[in-house]
Amino acid sequence: MTRKHFDQSAIGLRKSLFYILTVVLIASIVNLTPSYWLEEITANASSLTLSQLGLASTWFSNGTSAYVQVGNSAKSLTIEIIRECTGIHVMAIFSGLVLPLRKGKAERKLVAIMMASAILFLLNITRVCLTIGLLFFDVFPFSIIFKNPTVETYHYPLSYLYGVFGVFLLIVSVDRIVLPELGDTLIEVLATLKNALHVYARSIKLKHR
Repeated sequence: MTRKHFDQSAIGLRKSLFYILTVVLIASIVNLTPSYWLEEITANASSLTLSQLGLASTWFSNGTSAYVQVGNSAKSLTIEIIRECTGIHVMAIFSGLVLPLRKGKAERKLVAIMMASAILFLLNITRVCLTIGLLFFDVFPFSIIFKNPTVETYHYPLSYLYGVFGVFLLIVSVDRIVLPELGDTLIEVLATLKNALHVYARSIKLKHR
């Protein structure tokens, strides 16, 4: 490796590490945003969707928490919509990935975040409704696997799957439609880190010869 190549690699690594630190910082700040208003919106939209699907549903709040209620006098279920139900954690990560991009105009970054928010909202409503539906109807074959399921039985596995799938879908959609700089930057950062780890591993191997 020539001195010039080494210098360029070092500069690329510093830029990549700075980008990662900025992503973490922005995501952490966004995660501090109060979410009660999002919890109310999520409860309202989820209840409306369930009603449209034919399941009697209402929503209500007590000033600090929002709830979705489904069923009738024969069988009813009340679910609290917590912070994790709003998708704010996924949006925080996505905002962290988009805002510090060195390339890409501010207008397109704004459009990307708005587009991602809409996609995430729709995904989130389907996740909440699916969780409630699985618990309320005790759907086969889950009814055999889980004898006494609670909301956590479905909430955490679905949240994990939707979280991973949601971030992937947001990145791919935004990269293809609005902000190709996002994909380019992520590929560049990953390639730089991979190369740095390779160089470090080689140096360790040479020292032990």
